[in-house]
Amino acid sequence: MRDVARLLGWFDDGTLVRPCTEVPDTVALGRALASLMRTPGVDMTAAAMRVANAIGESEHYVFVLVDGLGTNLLDELPAHSFFRSNLAMEMQAVCTSSTAPALTSLTTLEWPAQHGITGWFVYLPEWDITGTVLPYVERFSKRPLSEFGVDPHVVFRSPSRIYGSTYEARCFLPKHIASSTYTEYFAGGAATIGYDSLAGACTSVARRIQQATAPTYSYLYVPLVDQAQHTYGPHADPVRQITSDVERAIERLVSELGGRARVIVSADHGQILVERDHQYELPIGDPLLALLAVPPSCEQRVLALHVRGGQHDRFASLFRERFGATFALLTIAEVDELRLFGPLPLGDVAHRRLGDFVAITGAADAILHRRDGPMLGFHGGLSPDEMRIPLIVA
Repeated sequence: MRDVARLLGWFDDGTLVRPCTEVPDTVALGRALASLMRTPGVDMTAAAMRVANAIGESEHYVFVLVDGLGTNLLDELPAHSFFRSNLAMEMQAVCTSSTAPALTSLTTLEWPAQHGITGWFVYLPEWDITGTVLPYVERFSKRPLSEFGVDPHVVFRSPSRIYGSTYEARCFLPKHIASSTYTEYFAGGAATIGYDSLAGACTSVARRIQQATAPTYSYLYVPLVDQAQHTYGPHADPVRQITSDVERAIERLVSELGGRARVIVSADHGQILVERDHQYELPIGDPLLALLAVPPSCEQRVLALHVRGGQHDRFASLFRERFGATFALLTIAEVDELRLFGPLPLGDVAHRRLGDFVAITGAADAILHRRDGPMLGFHGGLSPDEMRIPLIVA
């Protein structure tokens, strides 16, 4: 309970944001959109109703998900900027604050505790491998998960629901991911269109609505802000420039539509700066790794830890000795009781994928294993910069 008390203290003093369904989150956004598009059987919570009321009724909806557009980036824009002028409310990311859990929550209308996509890196016990599920590759070799016989229907247990509506849905994504395994799952049967540039995508969306003879829903995914933050950190000049470029592109889209569609802009998460001397690597042969059945998974700021049989006490002692100053180490039972991954108990799939312990940092720290490359911007954790996301309606 010592680490639980520390985590609750971080929530109480504002160091971290406690996931709370009374505050509108990604699931509330998904349910609001689905309900507005007459999808049957949507469980509309009070938070989802707040989001739906903020969006309002329309014959055409355009939802732009700007990956990584945390509210902290809006705070740095001029007060009269398009994003800030049309900010309807602030919402929360789901836990973990990462693209894979967020997009899956958006399309399934469920929290990670239910759908089981708990982070960027997901341990798949059926095959005893860790997948990076959005690109659908094995984490370390980068080989397609299909080469290991991994069945997408087992990885993605909950069906996509947001597109099962009376509105004709179409998804616009960068060309290199438009026909991926995850996109096919996310789209749930909706048509997907690959684009080469954001400007071109906005033109295609506008033309579609201008020519439409029936209600439409257009989903536009924009990865540019997230990519820049990973490289430069969230507060760097290149990030500000790219954020402004994206903002202008969406503002032009709204102007071109001339009020015919409701345009909604939100994000999956924000990012936090983690300096290189606070990025702690666990190299092959590390004593902590020797106590684990598989390498740490989930996220680098919220780690899922599967411990070898009989080594739980030893692992907890060694982990706290090395990282206890800035990480809280919780048992999976404690994580479940705190309802960090959603308001319902952890489902069996999420429970097995998270393992025995979950480590959560209260600082600008990250624990890495076999880093993919130099990064300064991170997400996945519960800091305000990672958890605060906007709802922009124009």
